Amino acid sequence: MTTPPDPTVDELKRQIAALTAENAQLKADASKLAKERDQALLGWRPTNFYDLQGRARPGDPFLTKGWAALTPDTRPPSYPTHLAGSFNGSQGGPAPVITFTWTTPASGAPASYELQRHEGEIDVNPADPSRAFLVQLDGGLTTYKLDLTGHKIRAPRYRFTLTAIDASGRRSTPAVAVVTT
Repeated sequence: MTTPPDPTVDELKRQIAALTAENAQLKADASKLAKERDQALLGWRPTNFYDLQGRARPGDPFLTKGWAALTPDTRPPSYPTHLAGSFNGSQGGPAPVITFTWTTPASGAPASYELQRHEGEIDVNPADPSRAFLVQLDGGLTTYKLDLTGHKIRAPRYRFTLTAIDASGRRSTPAVAVVTT
């Protein structure tokens, strides 16, 4: 076996130029493919993804079965409607209770509710864990009784809010109820 002859300088220059051109083309192709991949991951489609009637083109490599936009839902949940509160009992007689009723939001029951007193003086019973009058409620409820046993009712009217909270922690606009004693 004999060794092939050494290439000439001109042949080497030609091979280097061909390899350099091929390398530049491969870099351009890789950059284009990376851009298309990134756009596909972001949910972007090429401008010719749909035909003139808005139908997806058959055989398009970007077409994925069951594809849906991955836009996060940032809307707050709907708030409960028809919130009303009624005061039952008296300080001297039966235990005072405020009964709240509301209608589930139109979009469905939230994960939870938050009931809070905003106006109206109540001397609190220090042994009562709800003395702050900020109560977390289950999202499936439409009625809640706030037992005020041991508290001193000091005002003729109270303002409460009920806020719906969805599973992601987003809060609705509060619904307001004014309760008179």
